[in-house]
Amino acid sequence: MSTGKPKRITLNVYLLKEAPNSASYWTDKDFIASPIGPNGKPKQIGTEQYPLGPEGEYGTLFIRKPFVEAAPEWLNFIQKGLDEGVKTSKWKNKSISAILIVKNGSRQFAISFGYGRYLIEPRLIEDRFGIKVVLNSVSPDKIASIDRQTFDASPRLSRTQTIKAASVSDYMINAEQDLLRGLVGHTKSAYSDVFGKIIAGIDSFKASIAIDLADLGNFLQLALERSASKDYLTKDVDGHASEFSWVENLLPVKDKELSEALDIQLWNSLSSNQTKDMWLAIPDLIDWTSVTGFAYNRTPDSDDIDPVLDLGRFFSTFRKGATLDTLKRREIFLILSSGSPPRPFPAFKCLYAEVKHDANLYILNAGNWFKVEASFQTAVEKYFAELPRKQFAPPFTEYSHAGEGPYNEYVCAQAQSSHAMLDRQMIRFGGSYDKIEVCDIYRVKTQNERGEFIHVKRGRGSSTLSHLFAQGFVASTLMVREPGFVKDVNLQLAKNKFDAIPVNFEARGNDVIYAIIDGPASTALDIPFFSKVTLQNYGKTINSYGYGVKLMHIPESAAHLASVAQKTAAKASKKKTTVTKKKTVRKKTVQPKSGV
Repeated sequence: MSTGKPKRITLNVYLLKEAPNSASYWTDKDFIASPIGPNGKPKQIGTEQYPLGPEGEYGTLFIRKPFVEAAPEWLNFIQKGLDEGVKTSKWKNKSISAILIVKNGSRQFAISFGYGRYLIEPRLIEDRFGIKVVLNSVSPDKIASIDRQTFDASPRLSRTQTIKAASVSDYMINAEQDLLRGLVGHTKSAYSDVFGKIIAGIDSFKASIAIDLADLGNFLQLALERSASKDYLTKDVDGHASEFSWVENLLPVKDKELSEALDIQLWNSLSSNQTKDMWLAIPDLIDWTSVTGFAYNRTPDSDDIDPVLDLGRFFSTFRKGATLDTLKRREIFLILSSGSPPRPFPAFKCLYAEVKHDANLYILNAGNWFKVEASFQTAVEKYFAELPRKQFAPPFTEYSHAGEGPYNEYVCAQAQSSHAMLDRQMIRFGGSYDKIEVCDIYRVKTQNERGEFIHVKRGRGSSTLSHLFAQGFVASTLMVREPGFVKDVNLQLAKNKFDAIPVNFEARGNDVIYAIIDGPASTALDIPFFSKVTLQNYGKTINSYGYGVKLMHIPESAAHLASVAQKTAAKASKKKTTVTKKKTVRKKTVQPKSGV
C-alpha cells in the first residue's frame, strides 16, 4: 500500500435522516431507492455491495447493477447513413453509479460517486444539510457563488458567482423573496485543514480534499457538528444582524404533525383538480442546451416526451387508487440530447404549491414545507388590499366571449371616441424589449379624465398573472424612458384615429390598470400570494414613475360559466370513455386463423 500523500478527491456527502429507532441504522432495503416501475409499483434498484476495511470499518460500497448503457441522441440521427457492417454498440455511453454508506455515531452518511445520488432513497436524505454546513463554516465576506430561488408569480432559480470572493451584500439579495438554494465559499481557517479551502453545499456537502479513507470519520464528524450550529446567525461586533439573517425569512416546517397535515391538504387539492396555486419545475439548475424534454417514465416513447413540464399531464399518468405515497415515489425524467441516461428527479421535489392552513401561508418548495414569515405576509396582503380598484362600469361588460381579443374589441366598440384597441398591436422596439404591447386598451387622457393603460388577462394562475404584471411594468417603463417607443405608440393611435401622446411623455395623470377576468361578480378578486408579491414589486416601481396603479375585476357571466362547466364535464366524460375502450381492447385475445 502506498504511504505517500493522499490524492485529492471531491466528496459529495449526503446525511441520512435519523432512523426511527435511535439504537438502529437504516439498511440497504431502506436507503437504496425504489422508484415506481412500469407496472405502477415500486421496485428497488439492484446493487452489489462491498465492505471497505476490516469488517466494513470504513463503510460499505454499493454499486448499481447492471451498468447503464444509453445511445446518444445523435446516433439515431446518423444511423441510416452508416454501412450495415458498422458496429455502433461500442459507441454507447456507459455510466457507473455508486454510494459509500458510512456510520458515524448514531448517524449514517451516503457519499455518492458518478450518478450515485440517484441510488439514494430521496425521502431519507436530510434536506439542506450541505447548506447548513457551509453557512456555519465560511466567511460571509468570502462567498464565491450563491444559488437562490426567487419567490414570486414566476419563480426563478439563478446562480450568481463572482470572479473573486465577495461579501454576501455584493450579491444583491432580496431579503423578502430569496430562498437560499446553494452556497459556495472560502472556508474559515478553523476548518480549512479538514474541509479544504473552498466548500459547497445544497442538500449535499461538497469538498475537494486530499484524504485517506481511514481519515473519513473525522471529516464526517466535523460536517455533522457544523450542520447543527447556528453560528451563521451571530451578530457582528457592532450588534448588526448577520449577513445571513435573511435565510430565516422563509422558515422550514419542522413539526412532523403539521408537515403531515400540509401533505394531506396538498393531496386532497391535487386529487380534486384544485391546482391553480401549483406548478411543476425542475428544482436544480440545468443546462437547457442539452435538454430534449421531460418524461414521466424512465423509457418514454417520443410521443411521451414533453418540451415543458405539465402538472395536468403528469397527474393523468397516475393509476386509480394512487396515494400521496405514490406521488412521493414517482420520478420526473430529464431527457438529455447527449444520450446519457435520463436524469431522474423526485416528483415531489418538482412540485411547487401555496397552501393556506390555520391562517398561515405555507410554500412547498423542493420537497420541503416553508412557512412565510408573518410580517412579510401581512405587508404583502396589506398592499394588495389597499391597492385602488377601478370601478367595473360601461363600456366594460361581463365576459362571455371567445377570448380576450374579442372581448377587448367589444369594449372599444362601445366607446370608440375614448377607448383605443391596442391588443395584439406589437411594437418591435429592439434590444431586450422586442415585441412589446403597450396595453390592450388605451383610454384617452382629457382635462377631466385620467389616461389609462389597461392590461386585460383572463384567469389568475401564477404564470398568467406574471405575464400580465410584467407587460404593464415593461410598457410603462418604456413610455417614460424611450421617446422612440412613444412615437411607435402614436403610429398605432393614428391608425385608430386618436390624437398623439406627447413624445416627452409624463406619467402623472395616467394610470396603469390591471384588469383580471375571473369568476362571477359575487366573488371578490383574489390572486395567489406570490402573484401579490410580484404585483407589489412592479406596482411600487410603476408608482415611482408617477403613474397610478389600479386593479379591476371583470366578472364572467353566469351563462359563460355554465357553458364552460358543461364543456369540462363533456371532455371528462369523453376521456373516461376513451380509457374504457382502450382497456377493453387490451383484454381481447387474438383468435388464430383456422388452418394456419
